[in-house]
Amino acid sequence: MLKIIRKELQRLTGAVIFYSRIQLPPNWFSEENSYSSRYFSLIGWIVGGLSVAVWMLAEMIIFGSLNWQSSSERPEPVAVLLGLVIGVLLTGALHEDGFTDTCDGFGHGGTTEEKLRIMKDSRIGTYGALGILLLVLLKFFSLLQIETELLPWMWISGHSLSRFLAISQLRFIAYVQDSMNSKSSTMASISKTDLAVNFFIALLPLLLVWNHAWLGIFAAIIMWWFLMVYFRKKIGGITGDCMGSTQQLTEVIFYIFLGSNIGI
Repeated sequence: MLKIIRKELQRLTGAVIFYSRIQLPPNWFSEENSYSSRYFSLIGWIVGGLSVAVWMLAEMIIFGSLNWQSSSERPEPVAVLLGLVIGVLLTGALHEDGFTDTCDGFGHGGTTEEKLRIMKDSRIGTYGALGILLLVLLKFFSLLQIETELLPWMWISGHSLSRFLAISQLRFIAYVQDSMNSKSSTMASISKTDLAVNFFIALLPLLLVWNHAWLGIFAAIIMWWFLMVYFRKKIGGITGDCMGSTQQLTEVIFYIFLGSNIGI
């Protein structure tokens, strides 16, 4: 029993180390479990939760009140922006980088080999720069339209749900890059148990706001399905960058449709 608990803690520690910039002692994990995807959705709790904490603190400072809900019905733009900034810093822009690489690779067209080559290039092209700019603006303005009272759980839910949808693609579509040479080689497969754990973690915060979040969830699932069809058609499967794009796009579409559902 203790051995199982230790192994799960190693997997959790590995997920934190690989999917975020949070520093943990190196002796807390082993190489075998260091890049586990079993707790990918839980990283959404951590990143989303800390983003919410910074947003709340900024709201209290801006309005000079210890009650973050007393300011207004809608969140303060500067506070939301600071929350977004901390989210990027915590992950090292890991998924945003995947999104920009995907924009460049698919934007320039060409053969499958050319797309994959461009996506591996660390330089950012025109499509990537424009894509990430528009994505950040969409995320910022969509968060602003969510009611202040609901925003904490919606923000955390967006992070955890989008990570579950991204990692779940590995059960439905092939991973097309050489897993030995890919920076996301440890994400190239996921077991049914891993998927179930991710689903349970992603589901928990959504249960608290289901009446307000169902439309956003539905829209995110549609985006997830569309991206799988698109990636399969264009390159025959997915890469780590494609999964990063799925995480970013399903997260932002979740927030966008929440604004249409508030009050229903």
